Amino acid sequence: HYGVGDTPFGPALVVSTPRGICHLSFVDPSCHRDLVMALQQAWPGALLEADPSGSQGLLARIFSPTRRPADGGLSLWVSGTNFQIQVWRALLQVPFAGLLSYRQLAVLMGRPGAARAVGSAIARNRIAFLVPCHRVLRGSGDFGEYHWGTARKVAICGWEAAAVDA
Repeated sequence: HYGVGDTPFGPALVVSTPRGICHLSFVDPSCHRDLVMALQQAWPGALLEADPSGSQGLLARIFSPTRRPADGGLSLWVSGTNFQIQVWRALLQVPFAGLLSYRQLAVLMGRPGAARAVGSAIARNRIAFLVPCHRVLRGSGDFGEYHWGTARKVAICGWEAAAVDA
């Protein structure tokens, strides 16, 4: 099931299966046809079913200012190499609104020399926000690049920090 809906950070495409959410990305809704074609390429054996209202409801749950990852109720279905999955699992351990560097994430994983490889794995993350790659900064403290734009990364981090302060 897939659909595009509103979030505090612009429109997003969410894709879910009975096993869990397998894709979440920020999108330009005018490219709907391109989005469906990209999904078909990424999941060639899947039967894609548009579900705009279900997707909007799911996005509302994901981006609720009172929801925290520990609240449960959302399952993720990730696909990647063993190392990528280790990186994404480590990202899930970063506290809500927490920030760390690529090197610190590598150390957290027990792989202190793998900061570059960690960055490559983060770039392959297909589940934005829920696998919180936005919480990783450059060693200098600079926000750095973000697949969906640096301004969006800064906004997400600020939104999380404001939710914690509230």
